[in-house]
Amino acid sequence: MNRSLIAALLLGAATFGASAQALDVAAEHDALRKLKSDIEQAVSRRDFDAAGKVMHQPFMATVVTQDSFTDMASLKGYFDQLFTRDFLRLKNFTIKAEADELSQIMSGTFALTRGSTAERYEMADGRNFDMKGRWTAVSVKEADGSWKIVGIHMGINFLDNPVIAAIEKSVMWFGLGGLALGLGAGFAGGWFLRRARS
Repeated sequence: MNRSLIAALLLGAATFGASAQALDVAAEHDALRKLKSDIEQAVSRRDFDAAGKVMHQPFMATVVTQDSFTDMASLKGYFDQLFTRDFLRLKNFTIKAEADELSQIMSGTFALTRGSTAERYEMADGRNFDMKGRWTAVSVKEADGSWKIVGIHMGINFLDNPVIAAIEKSVMWFGLGGLALGLGAGFAGGWFLRRARS
């Protein structure tokens, strides 16, 4: 077998190997995109059976309020009370997550992903808040080849968001109302005092 044929066979094998590896990596990224979509839909639908299927056991999750959970029962309890409590009760909640870039797959079994969220909070009192958030997730590839979330952390800008804006507006209106009430009481008191003297 001449050298040219051997070189061509080696080049063909290397190219085939590289192509197969690229297909494998692309398939892993497709699986991670599906994982993101599955958890996004499970949270928006409050489907904790579906959420449990995409979370590794054990897992760590820190939600937007910075409460942390390591089991599905506690996480479900947290979400349930958001829809039943008296103060700032939710009527509906949806989330859309986008990744900033492809996940960083490490050693073929761990993936690190970060991105942004568009979150809509519909309150029982009729108010709606649209917020932008950030998230970081660590996923692990299980023995059966499926990817699951082992850790996730979510957050929002606590200095610049619609809830803070609503609070500031309420404080302003309460302040103006207090000022008007104080001025009215002052004028009324002055009028009564002048009348009593006369």
